[in-house]
Amino acid sequence: PKLKTKHNLEIKNKEDYEKLYELEQKYFVDMVQTVKDSGANLVLCQWGFDYEANHLLMHHGLPAVRWVGGVEIELIAIATGGRIIPRFQEISPEKLGKAGHVKEVSFGTTGEKMIVIEECSNS
Repeated sequence: PKLKTKHNLEIKNKEDYEKLYELEQKYFVDMVQTVKDSGANLVLCQWGFDYEANHLLMHHGLPAVRWVGGVEIELIAIATGGRIIPRFQEISPEKLGKAGHVKEVSFGTTGEKMIVIEECSNS
């Protein structure tokens, strides 16, 4: 198959790698700030995201769930009145859902875990 992107990335030495690393760090920090500025206090993502992004989100007081199934994320959006956004850059206060409490619970004899979202605005 043909590649969809037309970008090249050349890392020829340690300095190039460090420059790329710094750029990536700035991108993640800016991403977290964008999410915080929207007023969000929890991040749910269907397709997952980088471990570094997850670490930065938690470090800045934004817990995150990286792999939420498609049906589940749609049901959460309906229950909370939130909008599913394809890119974090599109986040805004009016697209956020509302819920009272979010907690992780264990159940069954195997101790399986699940996230419970309570006091949703549309439930």
